[in-house]
Amino acid sequence: MPKSTKKELPKFAWPEVEVGDWAGEFAQRPSGSIGQHVQPGPPEMSVEFTYLIVGAVVISPSTKMRWPAVVSFWVRTPLTPQRVEAGFMFNSENMPSFNLGLEVTRQQFTEMVWLFSQKLLNNFHFNVGHGAENHWPVKSWGASFQL
Repeated sequence: MPKSTKKELPKFAWPEVEVGDWAGEFAQRPSGSIGQHVQPGPPEMSVEFTYLIVGAVVISPSTKMRWPAVVSFWVRTPLTPQRVEAGFMFNSENMPSFNLGLEVTRQQFTEMVWLFSQKLLNNFHFNVGHGAENHWPVKSWGASFQL
């Protein structure tokens, strides 16, 4: 019997992540989760979690390269580590896509749920700073809608 010759696919090589003002388009309606979780102690604490996840396309500032992305919106909790960034971006290990995590306040979250449910939220933008080790800070972000 002949030996099977499995060829290993070449590994995807990421281009350098561009620092600056990116644009994005939400691709679908988001899904989300809300709930409570008891964090181990001592002392044990009950902590809420609330987030939305939505598919998107993000567009780099200089080359205008379009990348698939997953955008998540997270409401801060008392146990969330203090940071000065508005979010972060990292790339997926095995596929050419980005993950974008954005922090929101409880009020922003409530407004975003309504805007998404009314299909009014379509475009967004964010500013990416210099990063290291597959983590790029998001300095600011925003989204536009028309009533």
